[in-house]
This record gives sequence, C-alpha cells and structure tokens, in this order.
Amino acid sequence: MRTKIVNLPLLLNREEIYPFLNIGPISGPLPANIHRLVDTYVKRVTQLARPQGLIRVCPINSTTRGRVTLDDAGLVITGAGATGHFTDCEKVTLLAATLGPRIDQCLAELQQRAGAADAFIFNAVAAAAAEHTIETLDALAVQDIRRGAYYPTARFSPGYGGWPLESQQEFVACIDGEQIGLSVTPHHLLQPVKSITAVIGWSRLPVTRSYEQPREKPCRSPLTCRDCPLKEKCQNPMREPLGPGSDL
Repeated sequence: MRTKIVNLPLLLNREEIYPFLNIGPISGPLPANIHRLVDTYVKRVTQLARPQGLIRVCPINSTTRGRVTLDDAGLVITGAGATGHFTDCEKVTLLAATLGPRIDQCLAELQQRAGAADAFIFNAVAAAAAEHTIETLDALAVQDIRRGAYYPTARFSPGYGGWPLESQQEFVACIDGEQIGLSVTPHHLLQPVKSITAVIGWSRLPVTRSYEQPREKPCRSPLTCRDCPLKEKCQNPMREPLGPGSDL
C-alpha cells in the first residue's frame, strides 16, 4: 500500500497539557500566571503548527523470535518487548506525525529571548500537541484495522520495547517521511523535534491494547475465542477485548 498523507486537526485543552508540565502534585488550582501562559501558548502553537501524518499498511513477511520482517519495505522491527505483540499479526500500520518546523523555530526564539518559564510551557504545550496528533492518527488506523475484522495491537515506536532508536532512519525512509518534511539526525532523533513515529499490528486473534507481554493463545487457532465452536468446552479461553464502541 502506498503511503497516505493526512492533514490532522489540532484541538487542545488544558487537561491534555498539564501532564507535560511535570510540576508534581499541587493542592488547589494552578497559579493564575501558569494558566495565562498555557492559554497564550496553546493559541501560539495552534497558529504555528501544521499537523500532518503519514499512514502506510505493510504485510508481514516473516516473524521470528525478536524479529518482524515487513514485506516490500526496508524495515525490520526488533526487540522482544515490541515484537511479541506482533506474533499473530498479518500486517502492520506504520504511522508518522509532525507539527512542522515552525514550532521548533519558535521554541528556539523563546529560549533566547524570553524567560525560562515561557520556553518551558511552550515546549510542554507543543509536546502535548504532538501526542494529540499521533493519537488522532492512531484512531484513524484503528478504525481501518477494525473495519477489516482485525484486532489492533498496542502502538510501539523505535526506542521502546527493545526496538533500537537507530531504526528511525529506516522507518522514516519506509514511510516516505520527506513528504511531510520529516528527517532523522545523525543521533537518530526526528526533525522537526515535535514528531512521532509508531507501528500498530493487525491481529486475527483477540488482543488488548496493552504494553504487557501478550498471553499466547494455547490452541493457536486462527479463530477468535468468541467464534470458536469449542468455546464452551475450552479450559483456558482468552479474555475478549472491549468492543469497537468502547475505549481503545
């Protein structure tokens, strides 16, 4: 499948931003000056950002312990913490999202000309915005996966689950990241900075969207437990995930 470019909406609220402030527990409401800065930079980030995403679906060519090779793509997923979730998958969806270069430029200017508080809060707002964009892209991918009668796995990124950060270069090349201005530094970091890459698996077996290692289905049947004719007699059924209308 060819890579699809998606223009993403950006509708932030305070509750999405507060976790990125890392200010710890506070008794009572946040100081008024913090609220003002947050509101100021939500508007600024919304004005400057150009949220875009990329989606590409790739069949899986082979799966071995700690290694998933994709078909017609120069990308191999490694690391036991990540690949264990793709054991029963037939395909994966590659995702990439970015806010664009103007966010990086504004942050650099604030670091030079404004106070530390301004730069810190702007950075937190931008980080929340980047997470918002990948969550929006994730929801679109999950919708396609469920529509195809598959179950979506948890979302993994290079640098997590034992998947080396060095894979970012191959990932960005595989998803044609240059289409949205995405590149990788010699230290394997994404540019623009407020960008995220990730992969979601397409499983025929029921899975929960959890980062815990999945429990192996004992019978290895391609049928889901819900549809299995032996479900009434099975001594070790897998717990069914929540339905499409529930939380992901």
